Amino acid sequence: MKYRFLLRPAWLAAIMALIALTAAFVALGSWQFSRAHRTHKLSAQQLAERGTAVPLAGLLKNGAPAGGGALGHAVTVTGVLDGAHQLLVPDRKLPDGRTGYLVIAPLKAADNTAVVVSRGWTADPVTPPQVPAGPVTVTGWLAAAEPADSASTRAQDEAAKDPAHRIATVDVATLLNTWPYQSLDLAYVNALSTTPADTGAARLTPVPAPVPPNKSSWYVLNLGYTLQWWLFGIVGLWWFASYVRRLANPADPEDDEEDSEEEGDEQEDSADQTDEEGELTPPAPAPASTP
Repeated sequence: MKYRFLLRPAWLAAIMALIALTAAFVALGSWQFSRAHRTHKLSAQQLAERGTAVPLAGLLKNGAPAGGGALGHAVTVTGVLDGAHQLLVPDRKLPDGRTGYLVIAPLKAADNTAVVVSRGWTADPVTPPQVPAGPVTVTGWLAAAEPADSASTRAQDEAAKDPAHRIATVDVATLLNTWPYQSLDLAYVNALSTTPADTGAARLTPVPAPVPPNKSSWYVLNLGYTLQWWLFGIVGLWWFASYVRRLANPADPEDDEEDSEEEGDEQEDSADQTDEEGELTPPAPAPASTP
């Protein structure tokens, strides 16, 4: 058996050392990979900034949230709540797991544009409460408008029961066809408070702002160290396998001697053939001397 020598104690010790070394390389590479991808929690200052309300227009670009950092940010917006066009959005969950309905209404401006405002959450599909008369300032947090195809089957069924007062999702395209306004921003505001106070929404539960996600980043230097350690492990295994293969399959000296003899015979045959050709070929006559 060619590889029987690997069962010797010295070779077994070498194999165990190689396994331990390779495992160390893999562990070091994995540790560097974990260091390469890091998450960062928002600082207290960043959380405070997100909780400080700013005008809605400052967080929108072409009517849409200006980057992912705008979502969940506290905002203020002023207008007149249109109670005649309130809608219920079914299948909405609070953080505590309760499922119910959002009550949304357009907050209209003087130029006949509007912003979608969620006045709050209710467990029962009741008639939406009355809105305050006159202009109000809504303070809440910014949420992205929802595509129509994201509606669940249950939400679509709920909206189909009472299409005049329900909508499956906060879909701007559908709302533009439902409400008499020229344009709507591609976002909506979840109201937390209203000035003057929205007494009609007292029986509604405000939807709390989501916890901001942690930021993540990749470090190229640590990724390089990861590849380096893993490459060390691969190269070590390859070198050991190649070395063992060479020891198990040494070159046969008898084959080398036979090859040398064959080459020598070929050279002798070639020399004999050259001599025979020289004997068979008569010498060229000497040129005649000129008198």
